[in-house]
Amino acid sequence: MRALRGTGMVLWCLMLVATLGCGGCESDPNAQQNAQQDKNDDPKNDAQADKIKLKECEISPPRALVGPEPQENLESNKKTKSIQRKPLVLKPGHWTATAQDMKANYDAFVGQLTTTLTDKNKQPSRLLPTQFTFRSTRPIVLAKGRPKRILSHVFVPQETHGTAIQSKVLIHNTGKTVDQPSTLDLKKMPSYQYHLVVLAKEVSRYGFLNATNTVLAPWESETEGSIEPHYRVVLVDAAKTLPLPGNMLTWTSIAHVFWDEVDPTRISPDAQQALLDWLHWGGRLIINGPDSLDTLRGSFLDPYLPVDKIGTKSFTAEDLATWSQYWAERTQGKNLETLQPIQPWSGVQLKPRPQARELAGGSQLFFEQNVGQGAVVVSAVQLSERDLINWHGFDGFLNGALLHRPARKFSAGYYEGLSTNWADHDNLRLDAHFTTGLRMFARDMTTQANVVTVKQTPANNANPAWQMGEPIATQVDRVGGIGAWNPFGPGAKAARESLKAAAAVELPGPSFVLLCLAVYLAVLVPFNWMVFKSLGRVEWAWITAPLIAILGTWAVVRLAQLDIGFVRSQTEIAILELQGSHPRGLLSRYTALYSSLSTTYDIHYENPETFAIPFPAREEDQFKIGDNTWDVVLQNQSETQLSGIAISSVSTRMVQSEEMLSCQGPLQLGTSSRGHKQIENKTEFDLHDVIVVRRTFSKNGTPRLEGSWIGDLRAGHSAVLGLTPLIIAPDQLPYAEQRSHAAESSRRKQLDVEAMLQLAFQFPAASDPFNAQREEYRAVAIVDEMLPGIEVFPKSSQIHGTTIVLAHLEYGAPVPAKPDVNSRFDVLKQK
Repeated sequence: MRALRGTGMVLWCLMLVATLGCGGCESDPNAQQNAQQDKNDDPKNDAQADKIKLKECEISPPRALVGPEPQENLESNKKTKSIQRKPLVLKPGHWTATAQDMKANYDAFVGQLTTTLTDKNKQPSRLLPTQFTFRSTRPIVLAKGRPKRILSHVFVPQETHGTAIQSKVLIHNTGKTVDQPSTLDLKKMPSYQYHLVVLAKEVSRYGFLNATNTVLAPWESETEGSIEPHYRVVLVDAAKTLPLPGNMLTWTSIAHVFWDEVDPTRISPDAQQALLDWLHWGGRLIINGPDSLDTLRGSFLDPYLPVDKIGTKSFTAEDLATWSQYWAERTQGKNLETLQPIQPWSGVQLKPRPQARELAGGSQLFFEQNVGQGAVVVSAVQLSERDLINWHGFDGFLNGALLHRPARKFSAGYYEGLSTNWADHDNLRLDAHFTTGLRMFARDMTTQANVVTVKQTPANNANPAWQMGEPIATQVDRVGGIGAWNPFGPGAKAARESLKAAAAVELPGPSFVLLCLAVYLAVLVPFNWMVFKSLGRVEWAWITAPLIAILGTWAVVRLAQLDIGFVRSQTEIAILELQGSHPRGLLSRYTALYSSLSTTYDIHYENPETFAIPFPAREEDQFKIGDNTWDVVLQNQSETQLSGIAISSVSTRMVQSEEMLSCQGPLQLGTSSRGHKQIENKTEFDLHDVIVVRRTFSKNGTPRLEGSWIGDLRAGHSAVLGLTPLIIAPDQLPYAEQRSHAAESSRRKQLDVEAMLQLAFQFPAASDPFNAQREEYRAVAIVDEMLPGIEVFPKSSQIHGTTIVLAHLEYGAPVPAKPDVNSRFDVLKQK
């Protein structure tokens, strides 16, 4: 035992000596820290740390797809480190395409993006005057670690309590919000202000546009504050991603597009189609010819170009003399000096195509061509040529020729600055008619000048203008300007009244009542008696009579419900607007849904580019404190769905929608085999009550109308025009006798759309500078059915619809561009 103890003691001592003699086995005071560091360096632990440090998704705030990105302003307070973002600038009454950059950090993500207009209390804002709130949604699929730009859209009504745009991302499975919702304050563009978009490879060359009087439209007044410019210039670097919306309905805030050395293949097919649609409805595309014509050859824009390039050319002062002299002339001031370039300009020689026309001034420098209601302009010289933009007459040329706006008159402002006004349209400087050529019939029909002069009397009598009761302020009557959705405009009012008259459920007719009565009596008397007669129990027939009466009553009620579609009906009045040979049309639907029982409807649209919102069934606001509100959701995927349309019992709700409809072909003018003008129906729709109207002008500017009654025009057919002088009374449709005869002979069931048809025969008002003096062929027709592409759930058996077709068959040349009547230098000399 002692031996074992001694042996153990010796071994222990040897181990102690060995340990003390081995420096590598000394205890490291940092060993624990190093071990922890090694643990932290483990990739698996890194991933876990990232899950804690990184958000599930990185999400940028929403921004307008066409427009500058909202910039972040860091406050100087380092303790709070708070971030203030500039507001989101949107145009009321217009749909706006938005974009958000997103990235899933550590796993693939499936969710939903929701965009909502909120009020000052951060609650969803109502669509006035309805009881509905509105939000738009779209699905999101993000691959791990791959940034992706998510496109959506937002709608700000003309009249709204909304003050901010809220965007949030929801997880697909749980519906929980990822991070905090992104909220940006809303800034509304003035009614007259639109976007001027520049697509250029060297976009910095067009920065001068922001300093031109055409864009700024300076104005000084004692009673009015600072005035925002006519245009928001958006400079887009064409060498990067081109942020162009793929739906024309989100282009309505864009008035003009400059195009310089842009590769058309870098524009998505949807955006290409949207650009063409925008052109046909009044957009204006200005192309820098020397750097663009080669790349546009064979592109989607090639068929719409007014010229072909046939070579290069140098332009000297002599070549520019006639053109610059025209734009230097001033009728109420001193003529400007003509353009004298320092050295010859390098440009291209242009060969005009058959439909082209030269811009005012001549010299083979600028050509344009109608594209539907809009136009494409091509230059033979560089639009950003330094000598050109520094020339004193350039701003007048930019205003009158390139943007095709009326001549201006300059005057001294109240504070000795510069004020601009239209020379022949006094007091309409804030009229949206003058800043955009876009016109959409369903939105802008019969619109007059968009300004109202207000007379006020202040308490302060120091201002003589106030004392004299003179006009001192100008207000707009449509805050969204031209192209805005207006639920109380002339077209909307006409549709609302027609729908009110047609949307009620139809009661069973006399034939239905007589048939039910005949069946009931047949069962009650002869059939009942025969059955029990055969059984030898005729007295039992009296016992079954009450039972037959009860069953008969139930059957009649049931059949009546079936006949009226389970007490639900769907009625639609639509407008299909077409432009010349363009095979796509703007389809505006007004849908009324009636129910005698409380029902919540969902509407499905086949076209994923459809926009829809609830439409007020009455003009007055019936919403009271304590009333319920219903959330309506617009979801765009492979199709569009508007869900949550709640209808109380025995009431009607209405919905407005718009979409670009692709037809099998256009409704256009053509030439018969004998050389006569004819109308050709290449669409898939059979047209009824077709009328063609031509408007021309006499030498003194008096409008003249000619018309031709066509009647029925089936799909794929044509008819020769027989134009005769026509007078259209304000309260009566033309060719009333022919219409009445056609209705009697065809016995077609048609909704009463006379009020809407009367609007279709009204041409632009005299206050419209783009179209008031423009000649036009137009066709007005009816399709006695609801066009396909819409489905309502739950369904109704009573479905009625009528579609009005308005085709702008051909436009004449616009009014020639004119130079300004004076220049800013005349005003500056007077100071």
